[in-house]
Amino acid sequence: MLDIKYIRENKEKVVKNTANRGVDSNKADVEKLLSIYDNYHNLLVEIENLRSERNKYSKENKEENREKGKELKIELKGKEDELNRLEGEMNQILAWIPNILSDDTPIGKNEDDNVDVKVWLPDKGYLEQTQLGKGFEVADKMPRLSFKGKDHVELGKTLNIIDIEQSALVSGSRFCYLKKDAVLLQYAIFDLLFSELIKKNFTPMIVPLLVKEKVLFGTSHFPEGYSQVYKLEKENVEDNNQLYLVGSSEPPLFAYGMEKRFKESELPFKMCAFTSCFRSEVGSWGKDVKGIKRVHQFDKLEMDVICLPEQTDKIFEELISINEWLMQSLKLPYRVIQKCSGDAGYNASHKQYDVEVWRMPVEEFMETMTDTNTTDYQARRLNIRYQKNNGDKGFCYTVNDTGVAMGRIILAILENYQQEDGSVIIPEVLRKWMGKDRIVVSGE
Repeated sequence: MLDIKYIRENKEKVVKNTANRGVDSNKADVEKLLSIYDNYHNLLVEIENLRSERNKYSKENKEENREKGKELKIELKGKEDELNRLEGEMNQILAWIPNILSDDTPIGKNEDDNVDVKVWLPDKGYLEQTQLGKGFEVADKMPRLSFKGKDHVELGKTLNIIDIEQSALVSGSRFCYLKKDAVLLQYAIFDLLFSELIKKNFTPMIVPLLVKEKVLFGTSHFPEGYSQVYKLEKENVEDNNQLYLVGSSEPPLFAYGMEKRFKESELPFKMCAFTSCFRSEVGSWGKDVKGIKRVHQFDKLEMDVICLPEQTDKIFEELISINEWLMQSLKLPYRVIQKCSGDAGYNASHKQYDVEVWRMPVEEFMETMTDTNTTDYQARRLNIRYQKNNGDKGFCYTVNDTGVAMGRIILAILENYQQEDGSVIIPEVLRKWMGKDRIVVSGE
């Protein structure tokens, strides 16, 4: 969250930023927050004076002083309760005030106002900046199939590698069975990226997939993303803890640094984790119901970094370069977009890029990776700190990146590498893991 002192000193900027991001001003009420803060600060001064007075009387062993001490104790209790109430109200508002966007973030209302940063084509490389424009203009420059193609749902069924009919019987809509070559494809993609991350000194992690509320709050997935998260019934949980299924390994990865102070020599601390992820997809019901584009359970290789403030821009660019390396290794056409103010993800975002793959048979872009600089917003909530060799201290910065959402990359490979005879060519870089160069129609 933002430092309340920063909010007080930059009130107009914070109010404008909140409006540009489309956050409900009734929940992120800056004026009300500062009014409460003034009352809180004045009450805190009163309480400190009363505590000092109480301590003075407690040292004197006289009957009238003991009685005075009791009176002060009762008065203090009432004021401390009021202080806690005010603190709770402040925190409730602070939780909704979003991070300050970078100066170069485009101002806009929705995805239509996002800006193309780069476009890459397998046979041409990067398009020149003069060729970039709004989405429909870029789409005109993307490759097409020379025949009537199939989407991944039809391909998955024909090739007998994706089954959404049986999963509907087992679990309902938005689930799937991957099998055979689809599974081999997933682990080939994993091996390709994972080996690259190890070379780049990422620490591999296996993380909890059930976390406490404070972890999701700490990474800014709460309170705004509450409806996207599955909550467990408490009576079946040890110690009656309230636990939630993660929608990404980002919360447990950053929570590894929770309540810690890192030495300068330990930063940047680069982590990666391959996990199943769970999302309710509230707000998208009825959209992308078929197939594996938008599902309740999916697998993802996440890469997250805890760093010093001065390292954050370099890390942000490093992570997007890894995204691009993967897309180019797979020879998938894609674009990098900078998210506008109204589409900049969750409240923690300071600056955000998306990588979107081009789906040739349906002729549209689809998000595959997201790279987000959250500055110290998450670290303040999680209390992740650093101490430099010269003694300087402060909150760390955090940068997170999807790495690869497996279902969507599999989808893109199937659709873009399909052949007129119904087979799918396997990207050359994956063949050493797949042991073949093509997926063909086969029986059970």
